[in-house]
Amino acid sequence: MKNVSEAGAVRHIDAFEFVRLGRSLEGSTPLARFVRLLEGLPEQDPAAVVRWSARADRGPLGEPLIRLDVETVLTLQCQRCLGPLATPIESEVALQLVETEAELDDPDVFDESDMDAIEAGRDFEKVLGSRRFDLLEQVEDELILSVPYVPRHDVCPSGGGKSGDAPDDKPSPFAVLAGLKTRPDDVGK
Repeated sequence: MKNVSEAGAVRHIDAFEFVRLGRSLEGSTPLARFVRLLEGLPEQDPAAVVRWSARADRGPLGEPLIRLDVETVLTLQCQRCLGPLATPIESEVALQLVETEAELDDPDVFDESDMDAIEAGRDFEKVLGSRRFDLLEQVEDELILSVPYVPRHDVCPSGGGKSGDAPDDKPSPFAVLAGLKTRPDDVGK
């Protein structure tokens, strides 16, 4: 596997040639380079990097695939305590290269390889392959798709309780209602 450092980063590849030759690449890129990913997120560690690897593969019917692995740690905002939350992101995706936008966009295009992948418990994400395939754009897309929708601490450092629990110092409104139901002598007063 060819290693790529930021200084010699390979951003564009000939996607179909990459698969035909059975190539693979791996590298690391500063997190700050992924502007779309960072839009709307809290300030990140300036030393944070994204580690990625791409390797050529073939699907069950010989369709060209690029298997992409990405990993990093993002700082997100906990949606319960609103504090910072270090969130490890690790994702793998199989990108099925298609040659035309019609193959990519047409919902009626369904081939046997789609069914084979679904039956095998795996699915390929179709992407438009090209001679100037932007590999880092695909890395960024996968990171964006991997950000949790509602990030939360398991236990908030501010004492907010476990995931899904109300803080310990406030009784549940349902417990209060249940208490009211069990006091028959107060009814009618």
